[in-house]
Amino acid sequence: MFIPYTEQDKQLNPTSTNWLQDRIVAFQRQRTPLSYAVRQTVIKFNDQMTDADKKSVAKHFIPWIRIFRQLTTNILTRGDQTGRGMTRAQAIEYLDWILEKLKVNQTQLKRPDVDPKHDRYSYEVWISWAVDTICDWPENLFQGQSTGDGGGHKVDVPNSMHTTPALQQRVQEARTNLKAFIQGLDVEHEIGDAPPIMYEEYIPGEDEWFLPYP
Repeated sequence: MFIPYTEQDKQLNPTSTNWLQDRIVAFQRQRTPLSYAVRQTVIKFNDQMTDADKKSVAKHFIPWIRIFRQLTTNILTRGDQTGRGMTRAQAIEYLDWILEKLKVNQTQLKRPDVDPKHDRYSYEVWISWAVDTICDWPENLFQGQSTGDGGGHKVDVPNSMHTTPALQQRVQEARTNLKAFIQGLDVEHEIGDAPPIMYEEYIPGEDEWFLPYP
């Protein structure tokens, strides 16, 4: 769950009539357990795991907490040139852009049947789903033995004797894509010869300002 709040939300009698243009200044969150759809997607990668591995908990290669913190930091600080938070409309466009760039199968991962720009309820349902889906992107998940993430402080590298080159390539590509599309994300560990990571500029629809990606 991820619910962002604006200054107007914190006022007793808010004056804003266009809630989509209010800027996000804070949020509350509660980590959501991996959904059944995500777990099934990871299993279907068919990483040639043992039967025991297939029953094990899915793990994040790039730690969940790193993805969440950087994603929400960008929402809270990249709304304009002065470092203010994104508007609700900008946050919708930004998260939708990342989902598109990661080629997330939104049908398979049960995108809510709501219009996030229609009302506050629909907005909160959708934005919570979007943040959860990006943080739990199946391409970044695997099962089996690993080095451990040290409580989110390091990349969790699969090291089972059954770890295949295909699995290593999949999580490495996930690392590259997450780094490319979530500005500032820390991915300090590489597997094998990683290709150079290029950032892609995110440009909000009708906004003259754009996120200052390198």
